Amino acid sequence: MNVGHSLRLTRIDVRRMVRKRTDPNKRLASVVSVGLFALLTLGLTAGGVYGGRALGRALASGSLDFAPAAAAEAARGFFGVMWVIGVVLFAVRAVGQRGTLTNAEGVLTVVPTVEAYVGLVASEFAYLLIWTLLPAVGAGAGLALGTETLWPAAGVPLAVAFGGATAVTAAYAIGLGIRHVVTRFPFVARHKNGLIALVFVLYMAAIVSGSLNQAVAAIFEPMAASPVGWYADLGLLGLPNVSADATRAAGTAVASVAFVAVAAAAGTAVARRHWFADPALAGEDEDDPEPADTGASGAADAVTPATTDDDWLARRLETVVDRPTAALAVLAWRRAARSPLKMMYAAYPLFFGTGAFVDILQTGEIPVYLPYALLVFVAWAGGVVFTLNPLGDQGSVLSTTILSEVTGRTFVFAHVLAGLIVVVPVGTVLVGAVAALSPVGAEKTAILVGLSPVAMVVAAGLSVGIGTAFPRFEATNVTRSMEAVVPSPWAFVLFSAHVVLTAVAAVFVGLRGARELGATLIGALGSFALSTQASLAPSTLYTVSAAALVVLLLLPALSYRYAVRTFDRYELA
Repeated sequence: MNVGHSLRLTRIDVRRMVRKRTDPNKRLASVVSVGLFALLTLGLTAGGVYGGRALGRALASGSLDFAPAAAAEAARGFFGVMWVIGVVLFAVRAVGQRGTLTNAEGVLTVVPTVEAYVGLVASEFAYLLIWTLLPAVGAGAGLALGTETLWPAAGVPLAVAFGGATAVTAAYAIGLGIRHVVTRFPFVARHKNGLIALVFVLYMAAIVSGSLNQAVAAIFEPMAASPVGWYADLGLLGLPNVSADATRAAGTAVASVAFVAVAAAAGTAVARRHWFADPALAGEDEDDPEPADTGASGAADAVTPATTDDDWLARRLETVVDRPTAALAVLAWRRAARSPLKMMYAAYPLFFGTGAFVDILQTGEIPVYLPYALLVFVAWAGGVVFTLNPLGDQGSVLSTTILSEVTGRTFVFAHVLAGLIVVVPVGTVLVGAVAALSPVGAEKTAILVGLSPVAMVVAAGLSVGIGTAFPRFEATNVTRSMEAVVPSPWAFVLFSAHVVLTAVAAVFVGLRGARELGATLIGALGSFALSTQASLAPSTLYTVSAAALVVLLLLPALSYRYAVRTFDRYELA
Protein backbone atom coordinates (compact mmCIF):
# COMPACT_ATOMS: atom_id res chain seq x y z
CA MET A 1 0.00 0.00 0.00
CA ASN A 2 1.28 3.46 -0.96
CA VAL A 3 0.30 5.82 1.86
CA GLY A 4 1.33 8.79 -0.29
CA HIS A 5 -1.48 8.04 -2.75
CA SER A 6 -4.03 7.99 0.07
CA LEU A 7 -2.75 11.26 1.50
CA ARG A 8 -2.88 12.85 -1.94
CA LEU A 9 -6.51 11.81 -2.32
CA THR A 10 -7.18 13.23 1.13
CA ARG A 11 -5.62 16.58 0.22
CA ILE A 12 -7.64 16.73 -3.00
CA ASP A 13 -10.89 16.00 -1.17
CA VAL A 14 -10.25 18.55 1.57
CA ARG A 15 -9.21 21.16 -1.03
CA ARG A 16 -12.46 20.58 -2.91
CA MET A 17 -14.41 21.07 0.29
CA VAL A 18 -12.62 24.33 1.07
CA ARG A 19 -13.14 25.63 -2.47
CA LYS A 20 -16.84 24.75 -2.32
CA ARG A 21 -17.22 26.68 0.93
CA THR A 22 -15.28 29.68 -0.40
CA ASP A 23 -16.64 29.81 -3.95
CA PRO A 24 -16.18 33.42 -5.20
CA ASN A 25 -19.23 33.00 -7.44
CA LYS A 26 -21.35 32.54 -4.30
CA ARG A 27 -19.94 35.36 -2.26
CA LEU A 28 -22.80 35.72 0.21
CA ALA A 29 -23.07 31.99 0.88
CA SER A 30 -19.28 31.76 1.26
CA VAL A 31 -19.14 34.65 3.71
CA VAL A 32 -21.97 33.16 5.77
CA SER A 33 -20.41 29.67 5.71
CA VAL A 34 -16.92 30.82 6.68
CA GLY A 35 -18.29 33.28 9.22
CA LEU A 36 -20.40 30.62 10.95
CA PHE A 37 -17.46 28.22 11.00
CA ALA A 38 -15.16 30.83 12.51
CA LEU A 39 -17.79 31.94 15.03
CA LEU A 40 -18.52 28.39 16.17
CA THR A 41 -14.95 27.12 16.38
CA LEU A 42 -13.54 30.26 18.00
CA GLY A 43 -16.51 30.46 20.36
CA LEU A 44 -16.11 26.81 21.36
CA THR A 45 -12.38 27.28 21.77
CA ALA A 46 -12.80 30.33 24.00
CA GLY A 47 -15.55 28.54 25.91
CA GLY A 48 -13.27 25.53 26.32
CA VAL A 49 -10.50 27.66 27.80
CA TYR A 50 -12.88 29.42 30.18
CA GLY A 51 -14.82 26.32 31.17
CA GLY A 52 -11.72 24.15 31.44
CA ARG A 53 -10.00 26.70 33.64
CA ALA A 54 -13.05 26.95 35.93
CA LEU A 55 -13.35 23.15 36.13
CA GLY A 56 -9.63 22.80 36.76
CA ARG A 57 -9.75 25.25 39.65
CA ALA A 58 -12.74 23.43 41.13
CA LEU A 59 -10.90 20.10 40.85
CA ALA A 60 -7.75 21.54 42.38
CA SER A 61 -9.64 23.04 45.32
CA GLY A 62 -11.75 19.93 45.86
CA SER A 63 -14.96 21.96 45.84
CA LEU A 64 -16.81 19.50 43.58
CA ASP A 65 -19.07 16.97 45.26
CA PHE A 66 -17.47 14.10 43.35
CA ALA A 67 -15.20 11.42 44.67
CA PRO A 68 -12.09 10.93 42.47
CA ALA A 69 -13.37 7.56 41.24
CA ALA A 70 -16.84 8.96 40.47
CA ALA A 71 -15.32 11.91 38.59
CA ALA A 72 -13.27 9.56 36.44
CA GLU A 73 -16.31 7.35 35.80
CA ALA A 74 -18.40 10.33 34.75
CA ALA A 75 -15.68 11.50 32.37
CA ARG A 76 -15.41 8.03 30.84
CA GLY A 77 -19.15 7.89 30.28
CA PHE A 78 -19.11 11.30 28.61
CA PHE A 79 -16.28 10.34 26.25
CA GLY A 80 -17.99 7.03 25.47
CA VAL A 81 -21.33 8.64 24.60
CA MET A 82 -19.64 11.24 22.42
CA TRP A 83 -17.80 8.40 20.62
CA VAL A 84 -21.11 6.67 19.85
CA ILE A 85 -22.61 9.92 18.56
CA GLY A 86 -19.57 10.39 16.32
CA VAL A 87 -19.99 6.88 14.91
CA VAL A 88 -23.66 7.52 14.13
CA LEU A 89 -22.96 10.85 12.42
CA PHE A 90 -20.16 9.57 10.19
CA ALA A 91 -22.03 6.36 9.41
CA VAL A 92 -24.92 8.49 8.14
CA ARG A 93 -22.46 10.43 5.98
CA ALA A 94 -21.13 7.15 4.59
CA VAL A 95 -24.63 5.95 3.77
CA GLY A 96 -25.13 9.18 1.84
CA GLN A 97 -22.93 10.78 -0.79
CA ARG A 98 -19.73 10.44 1.23
CA GLY A 99 -19.91 6.70 0.72
CA THR A 100 -18.69 6.94 -2.86
CA LEU A 101 -15.64 8.42 -4.54
CA THR A 102 -15.61 11.48 -6.74
CA ASN A 103 -14.76 10.23 -10.24
CA ALA A 104 -14.77 6.69 -8.87
CA GLU A 105 -14.06 5.03 -12.22
CA GLY A 106 -10.91 7.07 -12.76
CA VAL A 107 -9.62 6.74 -9.19
CA LEU A 108 -10.19 3.01 -8.89
CA THR A 109 -8.39 2.30 -12.17
CA VAL A 110 -5.30 4.18 -10.96
CA VAL A 111 -4.94 3.20 -7.30
CA PRO A 112 -5.89 0.04 -5.37
CA THR A 113 -9.16 0.02 -3.47
CA VAL A 114 -7.43 0.08 -0.09
CA GLU A 115 -5.57 3.29 -0.96
CA ALA A 116 -8.75 4.97 -2.23
CA TYR A 117 -10.70 3.87 0.83
CA VAL A 118 -8.04 5.02 3.29
CA GLY A 119 -7.85 8.36 1.49
CA LEU A 120 -11.61 8.83 1.80
CA VAL A 121 -11.66 7.89 5.49
CA ALA A 122 -8.65 10.12 6.17
CA SER A 123 -10.45 13.07 4.57
CA GLU A 124 -13.41 12.51 6.91
CA PHE A 125 -11.00 12.37 9.83
CA ALA A 126 -9.55 15.68 8.64
CA TYR A 127 -13.05 17.22 8.64
CA LEU A 128 -13.54 15.98 12.18
CA LEU A 129 -10.29 17.59 13.31
CA ILE A 130 -11.15 20.85 11.55
CA TRP A 131 -14.20 21.17 13.78
CA THR A 132 -12.95 19.64 17.05
CA LEU A 133 -9.20 20.12 17.37
CA LEU A 134 -9.19 23.82 18.31
CA PRO A 135 -11.95 23.42 20.95
CA ALA A 136 -10.09 20.40 22.32
CA VAL A 137 -6.88 22.39 22.54
CA GLY A 138 -8.77 25.18 24.29
CA ALA A 139 -10.33 22.81 26.82
CA GLY A 140 -6.99 21.12 27.50
CA ALA A 141 -5.23 24.44 27.93
CA GLY A 142 -7.96 25.61 30.31
CA LEU A 143 -7.63 22.48 32.44
CA ALA A 144 -3.86 22.87 32.49
CA LEU A 145 -4.15 26.49 33.63
CA GLY A 146 -6.77 25.73 36.26
CA THR A 147 -4.94 22.77 37.81
CA GLU A 148 -1.36 23.86 37.05
CA THR A 149 -0.87 20.42 35.49
CA LEU A 150 0.82 20.34 32.11
CA TRP A 151 -0.43 17.04 30.67
CA PRO A 152 -4.09 17.95 29.85
CA ALA A 153 -2.91 20.58 27.34
CA ALA A 154 -1.64 17.70 25.20
CA GLY A 155 -3.77 14.87 26.57
CA VAL A 156 -7.21 16.25 25.69
CA PRO A 157 -6.33 16.90 22.01
CA LEU A 158 -4.70 13.47 21.83
CA ALA A 159 -7.80 11.82 23.29
CA VAL A 160 -10.01 13.61 20.75
CA ALA A 161 -7.67 12.65 17.89
CA PHE A 162 -7.40 8.97 18.86
CA GLY A 163 -11.12 8.72 19.65
CA GLY A 164 -12.04 10.48 16.42
CA ALA A 165 -9.84 8.17 14.35
CA THR A 166 -11.46 5.04 15.78
CA ALA A 167 -14.97 6.50 15.47
CA VAL A 168 -14.50 7.49 11.83
CA THR A 169 -12.99 4.18 10.74
CA ALA A 170 -15.67 2.18 12.55
CA ALA A 171 -18.43 4.42 11.20
CA TYR A 172 -17.31 4.05 7.60
CA ALA A 173 -17.15 0.28 7.73
CA ILE A 174 -20.69 0.26 9.17
CA GLY A 175 -21.99 3.01 6.89
CA LEU A 176 -20.74 1.40 3.70
CA GLY A 177 -22.32 -1.88 4.73
CA ILE A 178 -25.68 -0.14 5.19
CA ARG A 179 -25.23 1.73 1.91
CA HIS A 180 -24.58 -1.57 0.14
CA VAL A 181 -27.86 -2.97 1.46
CA VAL A 182 -29.76 0.20 0.52
CA THR A 183 -28.45 0.46 -3.05
CA ARG A 184 -27.69 -3.14 -4.04
CA PHE A 185 -30.71 -5.07 -2.80
CA PRO A 186 -33.70 -4.57 -5.15
CA PHE A 187 -36.47 -4.43 -2.55
CA VAL A 188 -34.64 -1.94 -0.33
CA ALA A 189 -33.51 0.18 -3.29
CA ARG A 190 -37.03 0.31 -4.71
CA HIS A 191 -38.47 1.56 -1.42
CA LYS A 192 -35.47 3.65 -0.39
CA ASN A 193 -37.29 6.99 -0.19
CA GLY A 194 -40.08 5.54 1.90
CA LEU A 195 -37.62 3.91 4.27
CA ILE A 196 -35.70 7.18 4.66
CA ALA A 197 -38.94 8.99 5.44
CA LEU A 198 -39.83 6.27 7.98
CA VAL A 199 -36.44 6.62 9.67
CA PHE A 200 -36.93 10.38 9.86
CA VAL A 201 -40.37 9.96 11.42
CA LEU A 202 -39.00 7.48 13.97
CA TYR A 203 -36.15 9.89 14.74
CA MET A 204 -38.62 12.71 15.35
CA ALA A 205 -40.78 10.41 17.47
CA ALA A 206 -37.75 9.45 19.56
CA ILE A 207 -36.96 13.12 20.18
CA VAL A 208 -40.53 14.11 20.98
CA SER A 209 -41.19 11.15 23.28
CA GLY A 210 -37.90 11.52 25.12
CA SER A 211 -36.79 8.04 24.04
CA LEU A 212 -33.60 9.47 22.56
CA ASN A 213 -32.59 10.98 25.89
CA GLN A 214 -33.43 7.72 27.61
CA ALA A 215 -31.30 5.79 25.12
CA VAL A 216 -28.34 8.11 25.73
CA ALA A 217 -28.76 7.71 29.48
CA ALA A 218 -29.01 3.94 29.10
CA ILE A 219 -25.67 3.63 27.29
CA PHE A 220 -23.83 5.99 29.64
CA GLU A 221 -22.72 3.39 32.18
CA PRO A 222 -21.90 0.64 29.63
CA MET A 223 -19.78 3.07 27.62
CA ALA A 224 -18.04 4.25 30.79
CA ALA A 225 -17.10 0.63 31.53
CA SER A 226 -15.96 -0.07 27.95
CA PRO A 227 -12.48 0.60 26.56
CA VAL A 228 -13.93 3.53 24.61
CA GLY A 229 -14.34 5.34 27.93
CA TRP A 230 -10.62 5.07 28.55
CA TYR A 231 -10.02 8.07 26.31
CA ALA A 232 -10.99 10.08 29.39
CA ASP A 233 -8.00 8.59 31.20
CA LEU A 234 -5.73 9.66 28.35
CA GLY A 235 -7.06 13.21 28.39
CA LEU A 236 -7.36 13.75 32.15
CA LEU A 237 -4.29 11.90 33.38
CA GLY A 238 -2.63 13.70 36.29
CA LEU A 239 -5.55 15.94 37.22
CA PRO A 240 -6.14 16.33 40.97
CA ASN A 241 -9.18 14.58 42.46
CA VAL A 242 -9.69 12.52 39.28
CA SER A 243 -8.69 8.84 39.45
CA ALA A 244 -7.39 8.58 35.87
CA ASP A 245 -5.54 5.32 35.20
CA ALA A 246 -2.13 5.63 33.51
CA THR A 247 -2.27 2.00 32.34
CA ARG A 248 -5.61 2.56 30.63
CA ALA A 249 -4.32 5.78 29.08
CA ALA A 250 -1.30 4.04 27.56
CA GLY A 251 -3.36 1.04 26.51
CA THR A 252 -5.88 3.28 24.77
CA ALA A 253 -3.25 4.83 22.55
CA VAL A 254 -1.86 1.44 21.50
CA ALA A 255 -5.30 -0.16 21.11
CA SER A 256 -6.52 2.75 18.98
CA VAL A 257 -3.80 2.16 16.40
CA ALA A 258 -4.66 -1.54 16.24
CA PHE A 259 -8.40 -0.81 16.06
CA VAL A 260 -7.95 1.67 13.20
CA ALA A 261 -5.92 -0.89 11.25
CA VAL A 262 -8.53 -3.63 11.73
CA ALA A 263 -11.46 -1.31 10.98
CA ALA A 264 -9.72 0.01 7.86
CA ALA A 265 -9.14 -3.54 6.64
CA ALA A 266 -12.79 -4.45 7.27
CA GLY A 267 -13.98 -1.26 5.60
CA THR A 268 -11.76 -1.92 2.59
CA ALA A 269 -13.35 -5.34 2.16
CA VAL A 270 -16.83 -3.76 2.28
CA ALA A 271 -15.75 -0.99 -0.12
CA ARG A 272 -14.32 -3.52 -2.58
CA ARG A 273 -17.63 -5.38 -2.58
CA HIS A 274 -19.75 -2.21 -2.76
CA TRP A 275 -17.85 -0.01 -5.23
CA PHE A 276 -17.53 -2.74 -7.83
CA ALA A 277 -21.16 -3.89 -7.65
CA ASP A 278 -23.89 -2.54 -9.92
CA PRO A 279 -26.88 -0.69 -8.44
CA ALA A 280 -29.91 -2.90 -7.88
CA LEU A 281 -32.19 -0.81 -10.11
CA ALA A 282 -31.34 -0.57 -13.79
CA GLY A 283 -30.32 2.92 -14.87
CA GLU A 284 -29.87 4.17 -11.32
CA ASP A 285 -27.05 6.64 -10.70
CA GLU A 286 -26.15 6.51 -7.03
CA ASP A 287 -24.58 9.94 -7.19
CA ASP A 288 -27.94 11.52 -8.06
CA PRO A 289 -30.22 11.83 -5.03
CA GLU A 290 -33.32 12.21 -7.16
CA PRO A 291 -34.21 11.22 -10.70
CA ALA A 292 -34.30 14.02 -13.21
CA ASP A 293 -37.21 14.83 -15.45
CA THR A 294 -36.69 14.39 -19.13
CA GLY A 295 -37.58 17.35 -21.22
CA ALA A 296 -40.02 15.61 -23.50
CA SER A 297 -41.93 13.65 -20.92
CA GLY A 298 -41.90 16.49 -18.41
CA ALA A 299 -43.25 18.94 -20.92
CA ALA A 300 -45.91 16.51 -22.01
CA ASP A 301 -47.01 15.97 -18.44
CA ALA A 302 -47.00 19.71 -17.84
CA VAL A 303 -49.31 20.75 -20.66
CA THR A 304 -51.42 17.71 -21.53
CA PRO A 305 -53.81 15.56 -19.55
CA ALA A 306 -52.59 12.19 -18.38
CA THR A 307 -53.96 9.10 -20.04
CA THR A 308 -52.85 6.23 -17.77
CA ASP A 309 -54.68 4.69 -14.84
CA ASP A 310 -52.28 6.45 -12.47
CA ASP A 311 -53.58 9.84 -13.64
CA TRP A 312 -57.00 9.69 -12.06
CA LEU A 313 -55.98 12.65 -9.91
CA ALA A 314 -55.54 14.78 -13.01
CA ARG A 315 -58.92 13.72 -14.33
CA ARG A 316 -60.56 14.57 -11.02
CA LEU A 317 -58.92 18.00 -11.01
CA GLU A 318 -60.02 18.59 -14.60
CA THR A 319 -63.60 18.70 -13.37
CA VAL A 320 -62.71 21.85 -11.42
CA VAL A 321 -59.83 23.49 -13.35
CA ASP A 322 -58.52 23.37 -16.90
CA ARG A 323 -56.28 20.57 -18.18
CA PRO A 324 -52.89 22.36 -18.09
CA THR A 325 -53.50 23.49 -14.49
CA ALA A 326 -54.49 19.98 -13.43
CA ALA A 327 -51.48 18.44 -15.18
CA LEU A 328 -49.05 20.90 -13.59
CA ALA A 329 -50.51 20.31 -10.13
CA VAL A 330 -50.24 16.54 -10.50
CA LEU A 331 -46.69 16.92 -11.81
CA ALA A 332 -45.78 18.85 -8.65
CA TRP A 333 -47.20 16.02 -6.54
CA ARG A 334 -45.25 13.46 -8.56
CA ARG A 335 -42.00 15.31 -7.97
CA ALA A 336 -42.72 15.45 -4.26
CA ALA A 337 -43.53 11.73 -4.12
CA ARG A 338 -40.44 10.85 -6.18
CA SER A 339 -38.13 12.90 -3.97
CA PRO A 340 -39.64 13.23 -0.48
CA LEU A 341 -36.27 14.31 0.94
CA LYS A 342 -36.76 17.78 -0.53
CA MET A 343 -39.96 18.10 1.52
CA MET A 344 -38.24 17.42 4.83
CA TYR A 345 -37.27 21.05 5.30
CA ALA A 346 -40.98 21.85 5.84
CA ALA A 347 -40.82 19.87 9.09
CA TYR A 348 -37.66 21.52 10.44
CA PRO A 349 -39.54 24.03 12.67
CA LEU A 350 -40.96 21.08 14.58
CA PHE A 351 -37.52 20.62 16.13
CA PHE A 352 -38.10 23.87 18.04
CA GLY A 353 -41.30 22.46 19.48
CA THR A 354 -39.87 19.25 20.90
CA GLY A 355 -39.89 20.73 24.40
CA ALA A 356 -43.63 21.37 24.18
CA PHE A 357 -44.27 17.85 22.89
CA VAL A 358 -42.25 16.35 25.74
CA ASP A 359 -44.24 18.41 28.25
CA ILE A 360 -47.50 17.18 26.72
CA LEU A 361 -46.44 13.56 27.02
CA GLN A 362 -45.28 14.05 30.60
CA THR A 363 -48.20 16.16 31.91
CA GLY A 364 -51.00 15.06 29.58
CA GLU A 365 -52.00 18.70 29.03
CA ILE A 366 -51.67 20.91 25.93
CA PRO A 367 -50.18 24.37 26.63
CA VAL A 368 -52.49 27.28 25.88
CA TYR A 369 -50.02 28.80 23.40
CA LEU A 370 -49.63 25.66 21.27
CA PRO A 371 -52.70 26.14 18.99
CA TYR A 372 -51.51 29.66 18.11
CA ALA A 373 -47.97 28.44 17.44
CA LEU A 374 -49.37 25.59 15.37
CA LEU A 375 -51.38 28.05 13.28
CA VAL A 376 -48.15 29.92 12.46
CA PHE A 377 -46.43 26.64 11.60
CA VAL A 378 -49.14 25.38 9.22
CA ALA A 379 -49.16 28.78 7.50
CA TRP A 380 -45.39 28.57 7.09
CA ALA A 381 -45.52 24.96 5.88
CA GLY A 382 -48.34 25.78 3.47
CA GLY A 383 -46.15 28.40 1.85
CA VAL A 384 -42.95 26.36 1.48
CA VAL A 385 -44.22 22.98 0.31
CA PHE A 386 -44.76 23.70 -3.40
CA THR A 387 -44.54 27.45 -3.94
CA LEU A 388 -41.25 28.71 -2.50
CA ASN A 389 -39.19 27.56 -5.50
CA PRO A 390 -41.58 26.97 -8.44
CA LEU A 391 -39.02 27.65 -11.17
CA GLY A 392 -36.21 25.67 -9.57
CA ASP A 393 -38.49 22.68 -9.03
CA GLN A 394 -38.99 22.40 -12.80
CA GLY A 395 -35.46 21.08 -13.22
CA SER A 396 -34.50 20.16 -16.77
CA VAL A 397 -38.01 20.82 -18.15
CA LEU A 398 -38.04 24.51 -17.25
CA SER A 399 -37.11 25.61 -20.76
CA THR A 400 -39.77 23.38 -22.30
CA THR A 401 -42.42 24.60 -19.87
CA ILE A 402 -41.59 28.25 -20.55
CA LEU A 403 -41.67 27.72 -24.32
CA SER A 404 -44.96 25.82 -24.14
CA GLU A 405 -48.43 27.36 -24.21
CA VAL A 406 -48.60 27.43 -20.40
CA THR A 407 -49.28 30.99 -19.21
CA GLY A 408 -47.95 32.55 -16.05
CA ARG A 409 -51.41 32.58 -14.51
CA THR A 410 -51.81 28.84 -15.14
CA PHE A 411 -48.31 27.96 -13.92
CA VAL A 412 -48.54 29.97 -10.69
CA PHE A 413 -52.10 28.95 -9.87
CA ALA A 414 -51.27 25.27 -10.43
CA HIS A 415 -48.43 25.35 -7.90
CA VAL A 416 -50.49 27.26 -5.35
CA LEU A 417 -53.35 24.82 -5.87
CA ALA A 418 -51.07 21.78 -5.54
CA GLY A 419 -49.96 22.95 -2.12
CA LEU A 420 -53.29 24.16 -0.78
CA ILE A 421 -55.16 20.96 -1.71
CA VAL A 422 -52.78 19.07 0.57
CA VAL A 423 -52.03 21.47 3.41
CA VAL A 424 -55.40 23.20 3.96
CA PRO A 425 -57.34 20.08 5.05
CA VAL A 426 -54.44 18.65 7.04
CA GLY A 427 -53.46 21.97 8.64
CA THR A 428 -57.02 22.97 9.51
CA VAL A 429 -57.83 19.63 11.11
CA LEU A 430 -54.53 19.67 13.03
CA VAL A 431 -55.06 23.18 14.40
CA GLY A 432 -58.70 22.43 15.24
CA ALA A 433 -57.89 19.19 17.04
CA VAL A 434 -55.09 20.72 19.13
CA ALA A 435 -57.19 23.80 19.94
CA ALA A 436 -60.18 21.64 20.96
CA LEU A 437 -57.97 19.65 23.35
CA SER A 438 -56.31 22.77 24.76
CA PRO A 439 -57.73 25.23 27.32
CA VAL A 440 -58.29 28.06 24.79
CA GLY A 441 -62.07 27.63 24.77
CA ALA A 442 -64.69 26.94 22.12
CA GLU A 443 -64.91 30.50 20.78
CA LYS A 444 -61.16 30.82 20.16
CA THR A 445 -61.06 27.30 18.72
CA ALA A 446 -63.62 28.30 16.12
CA ILE A 447 -61.62 31.44 15.31
CA LEU A 448 -58.40 29.44 14.92
CA VAL A 449 -60.12 26.89 12.67
CA GLY A 450 -61.49 29.69 10.51
CA LEU A 451 -58.14 31.47 10.32
CA SER A 452 -56.16 28.34 9.36
CA PRO A 453 -57.16 28.09 5.66
CA VAL A 454 -56.97 31.88 5.29
CA ALA A 455 -53.45 31.92 6.72
CA MET A 456 -52.31 29.13 4.41
CA VAL A 457 -53.81 30.78 1.33
CA VAL A 458 -52.15 34.10 2.21
CA ALA A 459 -48.83 32.37 2.85
CA ALA A 460 -48.95 30.47 -0.46
CA GLY A 461 -49.74 33.67 -2.37
CA LEU A 462 -46.76 35.42 -0.82
CA SER A 463 -44.29 32.56 -1.13
CA VAL A 464 -44.88 31.98 -4.84
CA GLY A 465 -43.76 35.53 -5.60
CA ILE A 466 -40.73 35.37 -3.31
CA GLY A 467 -39.76 31.98 -4.72
CA THR A 468 -40.03 33.31 -8.26
CA ALA A 469 -37.90 36.35 -7.40
CA PHE A 470 -35.21 34.19 -5.74
CA PRO A 471 -35.17 30.84 -7.58
CA ARG A 472 -32.65 28.12 -6.84
CA PHE A 473 -31.69 25.54 -9.45
CA GLU A 474 -28.68 23.76 -7.96
CA ALA A 475 -28.92 20.92 -5.43
CA THR A 476 -27.95 21.45 -1.82
CA ASN A 477 -27.70 19.29 1.29
CA VAL A 478 -31.07 18.60 2.90
CA THR A 479 -29.33 16.46 5.50
CA ARG A 480 -25.59 16.15 6.00
CA SER A 481 -25.38 13.58 3.23
CA MET A 482 -28.52 13.88 1.08
CA GLU A 483 -28.96 16.46 -1.66
CA ALA A 484 -32.05 18.00 -3.22
CA VAL A 485 -33.09 21.25 -4.86
CA VAL A 486 -34.54 23.39 -2.06
CA PRO A 487 -35.54 27.07 -1.93
CA SER A 488 -32.82 29.69 -1.65
CA PRO A 489 -31.83 31.12 1.75
CA TRP A 490 -33.16 34.55 0.72
CA ALA A 491 -36.56 33.04 -0.06
CA PHE A 492 -36.61 31.25 3.28
CA VAL A 493 -35.59 34.35 5.23
CA LEU A 494 -37.99 36.77 3.54
CA PHE A 495 -40.96 34.43 3.64
CA SER A 496 -40.32 33.41 7.25
CA ALA A 497 -39.93 37.05 8.28
CA HIS A 498 -43.31 37.88 6.72
CA VAL A 499 -45.04 35.00 8.49
CA VAL A 500 -43.53 35.89 11.86
CA LEU A 501 -44.24 39.63 11.51
CA THR A 502 -47.83 38.93 10.46
CA ALA A 503 -48.34 36.64 13.43
CA VAL A 504 -46.84 39.16 15.86
CA ALA A 505 -48.94 42.02 14.43
CA ALA A 506 -52.09 39.91 14.64
CA VAL A 507 -51.36 39.00 18.27
CA PHE A 508 -50.82 42.64 19.19
CA VAL A 509 -54.05 43.63 17.47
CA GLY A 510 -56.15 40.82 18.92
CA LEU A 511 -54.82 40.39 22.47
CA ARG A 512 -54.75 43.29 24.93
CA GLY A 513 -52.42 41.51 27.32
CA ALA A 514 -49.94 40.87 24.51
CA ARG A 515 -50.03 44.58 23.60
CA GLU A 516 -49.26 45.64 27.15
CA LEU A 517 -46.43 43.15 27.46
CA GLY A 518 -45.08 44.07 24.03
CA ALA A 519 -45.18 47.80 24.80
CA THR A 520 -43.27 47.20 28.04
CA LEU A 521 -40.60 45.08 26.33
CA ILE A 522 -40.18 47.49 23.41
CA GLY A 523 -39.86 50.41 25.83
CA ALA A 524 -37.22 48.56 27.85
CA LEU A 525 -35.25 47.69 24.70
CA GLY A 526 -35.48 51.28 23.51
CA SER A 527 -34.19 52.56 26.82
CA PHE A 528 -31.27 50.15 26.69
CA ALA A 529 -30.38 50.98 23.08
CA LEU A 530 -30.75 54.77 23.40
CA SER A 531 -29.33 54.98 26.93
CA THR A 532 -32.32 57.17 27.85
CA GLN A 533 -35.81 56.67 29.17
CA ALA A 534 -38.17 55.44 26.43
CA SER A 535 -41.76 54.26 26.57
CA LEU A 536 -44.46 53.04 24.21
CA ALA A 537 -48.18 53.21 24.91
CA PRO A 538 -50.22 50.05 24.21
CA SER A 539 -52.63 52.14 22.13
CA THR A 540 -49.76 53.29 19.91
CA LEU A 541 -48.60 49.72 19.51
CA TYR A 542 -52.15 48.74 18.53
CA THR A 543 -52.29 51.42 15.83
CA VAL A 544 -48.86 50.54 14.42
CA SER A 545 -49.64 46.82 14.46
CA ALA A 546 -53.00 47.31 12.74
CA ALA A 547 -51.43 49.40 9.98
CA ALA A 548 -48.60 46.89 9.57
CA LEU A 549 -51.09 44.01 9.47
CA VAL A 550 -53.02 45.63 6.62
CA VAL A 551 -49.82 46.09 4.60
CA LEU A 552 -48.61 42.58 5.35
CA LEU A 553 -51.93 41.07 4.26
CA LEU A 554 -51.89 43.03 1.00
CA LEU A 555 -48.39 41.88 0.05
CA PRO A 556 -49.44 38.30 -0.95
CA ALA A 557 -51.77 39.64 -3.67
CA LEU A 558 -48.97 41.78 -5.08
CA SER A 559 -46.53 38.87 -4.77
CA TYR A 560 -48.90 36.55 -6.67
CA ARG A 561 -49.27 39.05 -9.53
CA TYR A 562 -45.50 39.50 -9.61
CA ALA A 563 -45.01 35.74 -10.00
CA VAL A 564 -47.47 35.63 -12.91
CA ARG A 565 -45.78 38.50 -14.75
CA THR A 566 -42.29 37.13 -14.08
CA PHE A 567 -43.13 33.73 -15.58
CA ASP A 568 -44.65 35.33 -18.69
CA ARG A 569 -41.51 37.46 -19.18
CA TYR A 570 -38.96 34.89 -18.02
CA GLU A 571 -35.91 34.49 -20.27
CA LEU A 572 -33.35 31.70 -20.03
CA ALA A 573 -29.74 32.89 -20.01
